[in-house]
Amino acid sequence: MRELLQTKVVAHSGQKVHLRFTPVMHVLDGGSYGTVCELSRQYEEKASFGPAAMSGGVSGPAKWLADRLLEVASAAHTFDNRMRPIIVPAPAAALNDDNTAIGCDAAVRRTTLCQQEISLEFQDSAFADGRKDNLHSVASLRKRGFRVSIDMRKSWHTPLRDGLGLLIDSIRVDARELEANEQLMDICESASAAGILVIADKANWRDGAFLDSLGIKAGVGMRADC
Repeated sequence: MRELLQTKVVAHSGQKVHLRFTPVMHVLDGGSYGTVCELSRQYEEKASFGPAAMSGGVSGPAKWLADRLLEVASAAHTFDNRMRPIIVPAPAAALNDDNTAIGCDAAVRRTTLCQQEISLEFQDSAFADGRKDNLHSVASLRKRGFRVSIDMRKSWHTPLRDGLGLLIDSIRVDARELEANEQLMDICESASAAGILVIADKANWRDGAFLDSLGIKAGVGMRADC
């Protein structure tokens, strides 16, 4: 599997959207675990005031995320099953929007993908405080068939041993942080034992056996041995 870069003109906005799909591969044999999608646009989680707040040009997080899923599905509809599920970055604000689950569900139903082929990836900071409303939001997404992932490349404070851990499909960690951080290694081992797929970002192929021993079965952006 190779890295793909697709540029597509989105019909409803007329803007060019750059989507980069990077394969998630087994750290030992290179088997496929799907792909990670990088978006060219990020949701701006900030308050709007004055006329901008009243205009239709400012999308709420649920609508913004649903639009991104339409773009991803449009670009990925020709992918074979090896490139799914597709991990898609999602803004933390979407967890606080009551329309996120139903909006994303409606968007995907308009495409050739199904909900199980999308994994919405939220930053670790969105769950670090253990808020029950965020847990409810994740449960709502899972109820509609979506997978949910956590990006732990910058921080790793999400309490996976609580109820949230039962709802998470995968976590992504920075391979460069592993050897120097025993806490992160323990998290990876515990998550793997709980059935969560642990993905190492920017891992070296030569470290495959070490990663596998920690319960890290997959890597993204794998680097060739020097």
